[in-house]
Amino acid sequence: MKRTITLTTMALAATFAAHAPAAAQDWYGQVFGGYSFADDLDQSGLIGGAPNSVRTDLDDGYHLGFSVGRSIPGLDTGPVRLRGEIELSYGENDVDGVNFSGNGPGAEANPNGDISTTYLFGNVLADFQTGGPVTPYVGAGLGVGFVDQSIGYGNGVTISGSDEAFAAQLIAGASYQVNDRTALFADARYIRSFDVEGIRTAGGNSAQVSDDLNTVTLNVGLRFNF
Repeated sequence: MKRTITLTTMALAATFAAHAPAAAQDWYGQVFGGYSFADDLDQSGLIGGAPNSVRTDLDDGYHLGFSVGRSIPGLDTGPVRLRGEIELSYGENDVDGVNFSGNGPGAEANPNGDISTTYLFGNVLADFQTGGPVTPYVGAGLGVGFVDQSIGYGNGVTISGSDEAFAAQLIAGASYQVNDRTALFADARYIRSFDVEGIRTAGGNSAQVSDDLNTVTLNVGLRFNF
């Protein structure tokens, strides 16, 4: 399944790249960055032979990325214009607190570590032409999140591991056209990585735990048409 997700995303990227631009400025590149707000993880699994969960509180973090795209031929006229893009981005959030259900109420001592994710998305976006320099847009993307977990708490207890997870995102924002080739933009993105798995290790024993990773990012960026 994980290999299928990766190959599907790579095939989508190849499809975009295969269409040569019909005219100048069909293609664009953009860079962006901003804040990342991750929901708490409530990872569950059979730990010590019994169902338990590990709730991990995550601090605000950061999100960086770039993408390459182009207008979709035949759908690049009229008040609503469609474009497709391939995005590569990275986000990281530090651990703020951990609570293991098997230890009863109260947070665990000395939590540390972080969760980082590299995303590869194929996005489709719709620009709403206003007749002025400001253009609102919405979009959605499918792809894969490469999630690395490095969480520690208690007496050497850890949750660690790297996983490939199916990921999806929703995008809403607006751009401001500075000149014919350059635009500034700001957007919000809701990103969900499904069924992220990690390994909890304690005292030489290990167990698999999993949960979805939900993140909201607020970004600003710069787009160049070429």
